[in-house]
Amino acid sequence: MADAPKLEPETVAGSITVAEALELESLKRGSPEVVAGHGSLSRPIRWAHAGEVRNLAALLRGGELVLTTGIALDGDARAARRFAAELAERGIAGLVLELGSVFNAVPAALVDGAAEHDLPLIALHREVAFVEVTEAVNHELLSRRLLQVRRLDLLQERFTTLMLDGAGIPEVLGALAAEMRNPVVLQRDDGDLLFHAVHEADSSEVLNAWDGFRRGLPGSVPALSVPLPSGRGSQRGSLVALALDRPFDEITRLAMERAGALVAVVTRQTHQEEVLVARDRGNLLAGFMDGDLSENEIVRQVEAVGFPRRVPHLLPCVLAGPARVPQSAQATVWTMVWREVRQELEANAVPVLGGLMPGEGRVAMVVGLPGAGHRESRADALAARCARALEKQVGSTDAGLRYVGDASRSWTGAIRSLREVVEATSSPRPDVRGWYDATRPDLHRLLWALRESPDVRSFVERRLGPLIQHDDARRSKLLPTLEKYLECGGRKTDTARALHLERQSLYHRISRIEALLGESLDDPDTRLGAHLAVRAQRLLGGADDTRPASE
Repeated sequence: MADAPKLEPETVAGSITVAEALELESLKRGSPEVVAGHGSLSRPIRWAHAGEVRNLAALLRGGELVLTTGIALDGDARAARRFAAELAERGIAGLVLELGSVFNAVPAALVDGAAEHDLPLIALHREVAFVEVTEAVNHELLSRRLLQVRRLDLLQERFTTLMLDGAGIPEVLGALAAEMRNPVVLQRDDGDLLFHAVHEADSSEVLNAWDGFRRGLPGSVPALSVPLPSGRGSQRGSLVALALDRPFDEITRLAMERAGALVAVVTRQTHQEEVLVARDRGNLLAGFMDGDLSENEIVRQVEAVGFPRRVPHLLPCVLAGPARVPQSAQATVWTMVWREVRQELEANAVPVLGGLMPGEGRVAMVVGLPGAGHRESRADALAARCARALEKQVGSTDAGLRYVGDASRSWTGAIRSLREVVEATSSPRPDVRGWYDATRPDLHRLLWALRESPDVRSFVERRLGPLIQHDDARRSKLLPTLEKYLECGGRKTDTARALHLERQSLYHRISRIEALLGESLDDPDTRLGAHLAVRAQRLLGGADDTRPASE
């Protein structure tokens, strides 16, 4: 993995640049003139210091703004060049030479030495009190550092509050990305992606930038990698900030270190890394469905997270679970189910990309196929794998339904089909053995999609209104009898057997139903209309009382 590029000087926390220092009133009174190092005025100042000894560089630590009258130079050209070189080597921010006391003009040798090392050299044409300058610069530095400490404390408080309120790493990373105004990536120590949070750039741009960084590609976006702290002294992954939306600011590293401390604690909890990966990949698929990306744009992103090239066919599937798992445990439970399925697929060299869809309770996946003719066998195998995983994690093989879409040669086609599969999971589904084929025409899905339509409600009321009013006013219910009669295709003997009724009792009920509806159920069109109305009524939330009529 490539090392993160070194930060530019202006990103040093709590700093004031040489250019900013020249705007301070105490220095402006000296009529400052930049005579060398014009291109380095953005250097950060760590401290301001005045000195008049020839070996001044040995007394410094780097980053200082040095003020001098030049007494130690004593008109020696070689000493002046060496003085500039030693200060530059020590890494000072800039040199301020006050004229008038020793020199009436800046020595040419000093200018040449500063220019050679791109060291900012500023001449003061009027006398100033050095103590006032150092106090002003250092006061500004302390003020900025205090403001940054406060900003970081507020950010830490925000992170901690998020965690105490039940948020997780995705929310913390989202807050960090918003604070830095740049995307951030959480990765394992082997470089694999755990989770990413975007700011302005979309996931496609972020994943491409991150992939370029980790592979050390030329021209990669500037990045800053901060290792996560580990209790055992070993690195457990890292946070990577990408200067994709704007240059890094001065607290980027410190903000990442604050967030990283919390992230490290959470990722050491059981299964948290798996949950993060599952959420990130689920968010990726959800982003594909919400967007309108080209084939190449999708391929670049799936390759960045490890999906192989040139898979012949792609099969979208969704495992959706009923509300049997407590909300607080859903992310972990469904992640563990998904892990069982994924590991078994990978053990059999089956390419797969999948994870938790936003909102929990659903695992979406795109599985590789050697050919379209393998769709049913792969779906059967997936259903069996999901059943085993559900049995292990939830204790029931029917705690979730398997939905399978259409096989596609392209990612754009697979994403279109995945949208259809996800839509199929949103409607209530009767028991399905094995897996549900989301590509087949389905009256249930059609009625569910139209359930909010006023025309559907009007149709139900016109067809079943008198019967519904009858059932609302009496303990005895006739609508369940009509429903069973229609399910049996109008066969009275089968209906009586299904309802455990004598045939005469059933005939009486049918007569009552026909009288209320004002139509004969012997008519095929009447039965078809009534059947559609009964199915729609169920989806609209009516007919909850299935107790058989007693009359």
